[in-house]
Amino acid sequence: MNPQNFSGWVDRADSDIVTGWAANVTQPITPVQLAFHVNGEKVVATTCENVRPDAVAAGFPGARAFSVSLSPWLRDGPNAIEVRVDPSGASLPNGRLTINVGQAAKIGSYWSTQYSNASTLISRWWDSEYIIQRINRNVCGEPLPGLTSGLHRLALQHFADQVPFARGVSVGCGTGGKERNVIEIGLVQHFTLFELSAVAVEQGRMQAAEAGLSDKMMFRMEDGLEAETREAVYDFVYWNNSLHHMFDVKAALEWSWRVLRKGGVLLMDDFVGPTRMQWSDQLLAINTSVRQALPSQYLRNPVRPDQMLSTTVGRPSTAAIMSVDPSECADSANILPELIKIFPESWVKNTGGGIYHLGLNDVLHNIVAAKDYGLLEKILEIDDQCADMGETHYAVAIAVK
Repeated sequence: MNPQNFSGWVDRADSDIVTGWAANVTQPITPVQLAFHVNGEKVVATTCENVRPDAVAAGFPGARAFSVSLSPWLRDGPNAIEVRVDPSGASLPNGRLTINVGQAAKIGSYWSTQYSNASTLISRWWDSEYIIQRINRNVCGEPLPGLTSGLHRLALQHFADQVPFARGVSVGCGTGGKERNVIEIGLVQHFTLFELSAVAVEQGRMQAAEAGLSDKMMFRMEDGLEAETREAVYDFVYWNNSLHHMFDVKAALEWSWRVLRKGGVLLMDDFVGPTRMQWSDQLLAINTSVRQALPSQYLRNPVRPDQMLSTTVGRPSTAAIMSVDPSECADSANILPELIKIFPESWVKNTGGGIYHLGLNDVLHNIVAAKDYGLLEKILEIDDQCADMGETHYAVAIAVK
């Protein structure tokens, strides 16, 4: 039995319950049987029976849920857990984990409480208002708060005599939070929103209703590139960190051109770095040098202060990325080349990320906590230099048909 025939994910694992889903990729109608191992011993097996609509919508036909309690077999302290496909023995992508019981669980719970609030743990660049404002300043000249605000400001200024655009479309919108913002700032009157996740669509509709925007946001749980076959029906196409999830970027941008009316606008803020996150040797060397130059106190793991973070920055394996999300950076390296081909007069601005997206991971929290913005600025200046060399992970763009 080929382990590659199966997919799945553990959503929750604690001393009370372990939940998630699994799917037989080659035979979706066949429920998957899972075996649960605790500290090296198989203790219980279960068959995944109830359909998981969110996983199915995300592209895993036949995905079914599981839920088991391992509490009778857990001992005080850390417990090694493995969730395996039975009888092949293949582990789920994140099926090797640890459940702490007793004193260890209390310690883990304490640190989880300390860092569960995003405002207290700034481990990624999008959590840092300093970096966000700096990006917006590089885009529009003003250090505006909020992701993509610089691009939105430029669009409002450049198309002042046309906004709000009457009809907008967005593919891979999630819950539509970014699109709500676009409506609220007066850039678009109405959005047609395509999303494959049933959970995201349900939440998006609720949030639109709460914001009084139900009549301005139409959610469709479909693949927009296949479902929308009409031509010249939209005034505005919006790609915000979803274009890099398209398996065929050229096809997605050609679709964008087709659905836009003449004079219509495409706005993009997206990851444009290497496909499947296969960073260049040059960029990895620069990132490693940056981390090696950091004061030792900034290399302490903010979640586990007893551990030190690595000074070496590497690239993930393609298989590991695809096992978690098959669409992640599927064709991202082709975004800018294809954009220029299809919309030759596009305005493009590289917004960096070669360093702030890699080398600053986790250590960013320590730098911000110490209010060492002088050091942070020096690192971001290196990031600018990388972007100038073409080593950028993000870019914004405005294109007109």
